[in-house]
Amino acid sequence: IALLNAHTSLDAAHGGVADALAERVGLVSTVPLEPDPASPDQGIGRVGTLPEPVTLRRLATDVAAALPDSAPGLLVGGDLDAVVERIAVSGGAGDSLLQRAREVGADVFLTADLRHHPASEHLEDGRPYLLCGTHWATEWVGLPPLAARLEAAAGERGRRLEAYVSEVVTDPWTLRLSTGS
Repeated sequence: IALLNAHTSLDAAHGGVADALAERVGLVSTVPLEPDPASPDQGIGRVGTLPEPVTLRRLATDVAAALPDSAPGLLVGGDLDAVVERIAVSGGAGDSLLQRAREVGADVFLTADLRHHPASEHLEDGRPYLLCGTHWATEWVGLPPLAARLEAAAGERGRRLEAYVSEVVTDPWTLRLSTGS
């Protein structure tokens, strides 16, 4: 039995978390959100376009369905009726990339772990609108494609490998209750 553990390296890798998240939400023509200076065709996050423009409400509904379930779900910040097309994504905690998402002209930025003040101050200046999933949900999507690549690579070498991706939700939150009356 072997255990593979990668975090930031998998976020930025070709075919890693950023690519998987972009694919899950249906983005095309993606490029790195924050390119690696040594290798500009890879880096943290991705930015791309939807096949056709949709409202923020529709995009949020589609993204919520595309991510694995977790108690906190998906938070949405912005004009729900606005039409959006250019989307930036970054799995895990992405508030350090809020300005970068704006600089590349994204209509929406999907990430996780956004804090109140950075998010609200960002939205005061308009787009990109925000979709905030959980750290676990936005990064877990990179694991099934990685498992498939590992199995395929072993097969190409005449070896048999069975990769198992844990579905244990590691978010610290186990229940979401609506507040108010």
